[in-house]
Order: sequence, then structure tokens, then C-alpha cells
Amino acid sequence: MTSPTPIVSANDGGRLTVSDIVANPLFVPTKLQQLLANQFISETLFRDAGSNPNGVAIYREGDPMFLDDDIATVSEFGEIPVSSGRRGVPHTAFATKNALGIRISKEMIDENNIGEVNRQIVALANTFIRFNDRAAKAILTSNVIPTIPVTTAWDVSGGKPRTDIVNAYQTVTVAKPSWATTDETYGFVPDTLVAHPGLLATLMDNDDILRVYNGNIANESMAYTGKFPGQLYGMDIIQSRTFPIDQVLLLQRGVVGFYSDTRSLQFTGLYPEGNGPSGGPTESWRSDASQKRLLAADQPQAAVWLTGVVS
Repeated sequence: MTSPTPIVSANDGGRLTVSDIVANPLFVPTKLQQLLANQFISETLFRDAGSNPNGVAIYREGDPMFLDDDIATVSEFGEIPVSSGRRGVPHTAFATKNALGIRISKEMIDENNIGEVNRQIVALANTFIRFNDRAAKAILTSNVIPTIPVTTAWDVSGGKPRTDIVNAYQTVTVAKPSWATTDETYGFVPDTLVAHPGLLATLMDNDDILRVYNGNIANESMAYTGKFPGQLYGMDIIQSRTFPIDQVLLLQRGVVGFYSDTRSLQFTGLYPEGNGPSGGPTESWRSDASQKRLLAADQPQAAVWLTGVVS
């Protein structure tokens, strides 16, 4: 009887071949699902509005947080008044179907080119992540989101990122409808800052930022760690390579907008492209990824862009 081979490293045990992948149609979609789990920035910044079987959503932009009338003082046997509220501007958003597939050729099987198969799987996952980031950016860079120019670019002498971030924070917290009274704000509180990772070098060289890392927190300095801190002014920092490098977004996550799926992200099992033996006339097998989703910003003043961050 042959004894089992002990596995003590990633290189031990049986080797996966391209033939094994083709023989197991669920391998590729399972791997894609693992690579894409919790990777879409829209699912981090926007709230899930649930499924959308019709592919269209009607929503209102900028619904106020208060009724038109204040709470009334009512005498005994007096009639309790009734009030109503205003609604924001109505809009319609439509879901779009977005899809892409990858192939495994007969040559990849014969030559056991497992590296090329893995490369395609990872590249498809990265492409879906980039597409999703771009879709979120398109919504958030529309003219409904307020913008504030920084006082001085952060990569030149005199740049004050902390002052600019505080000003942007205040802009969101005091946002209110045009007809509102002094104390009737939307009640937004920004909890997230989105920045291009390329801004790290700028902030690492900015004295206005670095001077706060003194004493017991000196080891948290970006100049020491070489990475963004987990939070800044109590706001979580999220990085996106598709967002503009000369702008920073502050927003209240889950409030500024929503997403709704007609078809949640799904993957097909690997199937012969021509439905014939050996992969059909093209001698190839494929797996497709598809999604039908809509995105919208229904509370645009829950966000603000800082512009002109770098010169």
C-alpha cells in the first residue's frame, strides 16, 4: 500500500493541470468569485438598495430631513395639526448589463500552460474591479457633487491638507436645502476619505500632515510606515487608482448614493465554445462573467471634492 505524500509547502502534493481545470467547469468561476469578493468600491461607498427586476429605478435627489412645520404645542382637547414634507428632484436611473469572458485553448491544455490560464483569471478580475471603480467615479464626479478648491496645492510650500480637509468636512456637515432655516441641515457626517494612492508621496512630504505624528504616535507617521494611515480625522481612508490624483473625496458612506442589481455578478462554468468535441471549431472553452447594475447619487451633498490638490 502506497503511503500518502506529506504536504508541507505550496509546492508539495499533486499539481493542478489545465486538463484538470477543463474537467472541473466550476474551477474558474469559483476562483473569480473569490478574487472579486468585497473588491467593488461602489459596494463600499454606496448602500445596497436591493434587487431591481425591472432594470430601472425612480429616485429623488436631496430629500430634506424635516417636515415643513415644527412640533406644535397643543392645549387640552386641542386638535393635533398635521404636516407634510418636501421631496427632492425626481430622477430615473437605468441598469446596464456589463460582461466579459476568458478562454482556454486546446493548445493551453496540450502544453499545460497553467500560467496563462491563471493570468487570464486574474486579469478578468482586475478588469471588473477597474470597471466598477470607473462607474462609481463617473457618478461621483458628476456636477451634482459639490467641489471646493484647496487654498494651496499640497505638493508646494504652504500647502495645508489638514485645513482643507477640515473645511471640506464642515461643508458636508452644514449642507442643507435652499429653503431650510439656519438649524435645518441634512445631518450628514462624512466618515470616509477616498484618495488616489499616488497622493501618498505628496502627503509624506507635507509638514502640515507630518507634524501631528509626534511623541507616542510617531511610529504611525506616513514617513515611517510608508502607507496611508487607517483613519484621518476619524474618517476611514479608501484608495482607488481610477480616482483623480489631483482630487480627494470626502463623503458619508452609504448615504451619498445607492446601487441596485437586476442581475448580481455571476459566472458561467467553463463550457466548450462551439458546443462540439475538443472545444468545438475554435478548440476553446470559455467562462463568462456578467452583471446588470445601476448606480445613482440621491444625496449628493453628503459628499464634497477637494480639487487642485496637486499642482
